[in-house]
Amino acid sequence: MVRLSKLPGLGLIVNIGLSLVVTAALLAAGEGLARRFEKPAPARPLADTHGLDWAAEWQGDFFVMKSTAVGWPPWEDFNRDGLRDRAHPVDKPAGTYRVIGLGDSVTLGYGFPRAQAWPQQLQALVDARGPGVEVFNVAIIGWSTRQERYAYERIARRYHPDAVVLAIVLNDMEDLANNLSRPPAFVSALFRRSALVRRLVNAEGREIESIEELFEQPETAKVTRGYELMFDEIRRLRDEVRADGGRLTLMVLPEADQVGPHPHPPLPEERIGVFARAEGLPVLDPLPALRAVGPSAYMDRVHLTPAGSARVADAVMASAAIPAATYTIEPLRSALAARGGPAEPEKAPVDALSALLAHESAAVRRQAAWALGRRGTAADSAVAALAAALHDGDTAVRVQSARALAAMGPAGGTAASDLFTLLDDARPEVRWAAADALSALAIDVPKHLEVLERGLANHDPYIRGFAAWTLNQGGPAAAAAAPALEARLHDSDPGVRTLVIRALGNLDRADAAAVAGLADAVLHERGDGRWRAARALARLGPAASSATGALARALSDPDEKLRCESALALGRIGAGAGSAVPALVAAEHDGSPAVREAAVDAIGRITGTR
Repeated sequence: MVRLSKLPGLGLIVNIGLSLVVTAALLAAGEGLARRFEKPAPARPLADTHGLDWAAEWQGDFFVMKSTAVGWPPWEDFNRDGLRDRAHPVDKPAGTYRVIGLGDSVTLGYGFPRAQAWPQQLQALVDARGPGVEVFNVAIIGWSTRQERYAYERIARRYHPDAVVLAIVLNDMEDLANNLSRPPAFVSALFRRSALVRRLVNAEGREIESIEELFEQPETAKVTRGYELMFDEIRRLRDEVRADGGRLTLMVLPEADQVGPHPHPPLPEERIGVFARAEGLPVLDPLPALRAVGPSAYMDRVHLTPAGSARVADAVMASAAIPAATYTIEPLRSALAARGGPAEPEKAPVDALSALLAHESAAVRRQAAWALGRRGTAADSAVAALAAALHDGDTAVRVQSARALAAMGPAGGTAASDLFTLLDDARPEVRWAAADALSALAIDVPKHLEVLERGLANHDPYIRGFAAWTLNQGGPAAAAAAPALEARLHDSDPGVRTLVIRALGNLDRADAAAVAGLADAVLHERGDGRWRAARALARLGPAASSATGALARALSDPDEKLRCESALALGRIGAGAGSAVPALVAAEHDGSPAVREAAVDAIGRITGTR
């Protein structure tokens, strides 16, 4: 008989097996006890500011909005950079001071129109004082100081800003601390599944739960960690801005309780102020201005109302972030005084300002054009002088003259021909100002078809976009431009292609080339261009029957919007889309109610049973 104990290595195997069984039993018992005594997670109040999980929400640590916009239509909410701002030429115009408003949803203007966000209100404030400053809104919902630094490095710096105002919201420390202290993915997976791991990790004890903790004394270790992470990001941003020749200013945006009847002490402001002074960074505090408004400055714990955003813009304007010399009109005042009239532009006669458009100083000419623009239609007698100034040798004078004409109402339209010549100007800011002015003046599209068709071939996508958008606005009256638009269906710029597709659908001209081009766009365009092409074909109705095959194929596309628009287009084509009925019958079982409804309606229209 062979004794088991004598088998080589068997004892070790038995011991290991017993250890594993005991360990498993202990872990199972621990998991059971942890589940038995685990308390439900408390519901967070609506006003809670608990931060996002970057990995879960964004699949990374940075994002912007997807957009192929080229600046048209002008009210499009997000620009090509994926930011809630108008389009800006990359090249900085001569004599222009560029300011970046860098922040998160508070800076973006969450909850109200773009024009009421504080960077846009700051632009309006400085424009009322003089020309020469351009303000950018570089902000997205959910960003913290880390994403704001990324945004400067990846987006803002290529515009060569002179100043950056970093708007710090008090939940920034929370976002940084909570995201940068998360455990590895394996531990996170265990955390989601195991009550025992949740008890051991104690995530809630490691995280900053609310900005309320920033007002506690003594300061907790996790809040200290949040400040350290934010300060490190600010130092890195400061170094980047300085290396580019710019100046960083910090602005601490308070939370709603700080402007209420029983405000928290300004501990975060003091903490950040000490850091800023030690690092040689200017810091501005809008808290006094917001307290003057009170609770109506806030829509929730951190987000401002338009009135609150206006007070923040006032605070930036009153600070040293934008030097007064960048928008001064002293040269204009001196020139007016030398003529013996009122030195203040708003009191000077229109003819005196018009005469200064020929002054020897380019600064005076620019400021005179600005002053006339501020008068609007009351200065329409200056249109001829401003039209002549469009050909000034100074770039800034040409830009300001175009902007002034845009404010002149119908009278400014008499300068349309001069403005059109500027679409080929060597400087992008001049081309853009001319296009903007022409759009504001609501020009007679049929009268200017030839020059708009030339605009479709301009090397600048902003101008091609303007031409396509303007022809779209012309509708059937611009039908003669269809061949020129068809030639741009394969434009190198996706934003221009989308605008061309929209225009073709609005011309009510269904020649074979247009239908073929739109059908090809349904199948091969990217983004919004595909469903917009289907919508354009719908507008052409029965004349678009040759596109039936492309629209039928699109009914099985993953894009719900495209499927819906394709079904609607087939219904508008009617009897000529009979070959698409089998695809439409299949679409009656689509997962989208809107697609199913459109398919049923299309079948009825095609078969005559509706």
